[in-house]
Amino acid sequence: MNTLVWILVMVVLCLPAVAIAVMRNEGRRARDRAGQARVVVDVFGVRRELVDGRVESVDWSDVEIVEVVRASMGPHRASGGVVLIGGPGEQGALVPLDKVGTTGLLGRLDALPGFDRRVFDSAVTSRAPSRTTVWSRAPQS
Repeated sequence: MNTLVWILVMVVLCLPAVAIAVMRNEGRRARDRAGQARVVVDVFGVRRELVDGRVESVDWSDVEIVEVVRASMGPHRASGGVVLIGGPGEQGALVPLDKVGTTGLLGRLDALPGFDRRVFDSAVTSRAPSRTTVWSRAPQS
């Protein structure tokens, strides 16, 4: 009987430690998967190459929406969040906020018809967590 009680006590004490270790490992794996090798913004569109080999991209002619997502946790917490540039279906790319200035993204966003830099700046400085649509393509008739 004492052995059974001892085993139950050990299981109860070890279970939280195992759960914490698993959660930390999953968080680390998510951050590693989300890490980017490089972000390219050019006349054609936006392309983000991830360290795990995945590629996100969207052509400027296909951009339907631009959102600023401010993050206080998760894989993009360190950069403060991302600019989500979305195209049709699952097409799109994320640009970490700390890469916006060095990639030339703002100049390209300014070229979108009706893009308002003040709305963008307000979204970038908003308190995390937040998600703000800063531009969307007008419906075509």
